[in-house]
Amino acid sequence: MKRRTVNFWVVIALTLVAAVLVTAANRVEPLENKKFFQFPLIIGDWRGREIPMSDYVYRGIETPYLFLRDYTSPRYPGPVNLSIVWFDDTNIAFHAPEACLGGVSDTVRSEGKVRIRLDKEYEINRFITNLGGTDYLVIYFFDVDGYITTSQTALRLRVLQKRLLFKRASTSFIRIMAPVGTDEEKTLESLKGFLREIYPLIPDYTYTDKVHLGV
Repeated sequence: MKRRTVNFWVVIALTLVAAVLVTAANRVEPLENKKFFQFPLIIGDWRGREIPMSDYVYRGIETPYLFLRDYTSPRYPGPVNLSIVWFDDTNIAFHAPEACLGGVSDTVRSEGKVRIRLDKEYEINRFITNLGGTDYLVIYFFDVDGYITTSQTALRLRVLQKRLLFKRASTSFIRIMAPVGTDEEKTLESLKGFLREIYPLIPDYTYTDKVHLGV
């Protein structure tokens, strides 16, 4: 009986501690990312151009921190489209890209995974969608201050973990796509090549300690 009483009070204490941590974690102001739109348009031999977006896109995404660009390189046959969306830990409202692109396309198919070596090997998502009669190969992932995942559940748990430790967090969605053309594997190599070029730059414009502390 005595042991049950002790266990009961332990559970109560842990519940109270968790409640205090969650309350404290929720009493924070949104972060401002002044560096986000400074992400380079020139990266090695890649040259980028901004693609304007309507106000309804920003309202639908629920963050002002997003851009859409086309990058071209003489080493690859066609443009590569880059989209980065950034949220801080007070508001994470990502939408699955399969659903977003599926809403404006005829089909989303050939969903799966692809492995790529960056600073280490990662598994990211891939799929093919049809936009305006053209097939596009799409790869994407989420980045929580260096924690790479394709799971929205995992990214939210990672953010919660940091918040419960009284650390601020932010997370980014990185999507890259290009027309498939006649060879899907060559298109995939173009996407991988571009990702390897931009990956070392991502921390300076999206990671919490860089954008919040101005490092």
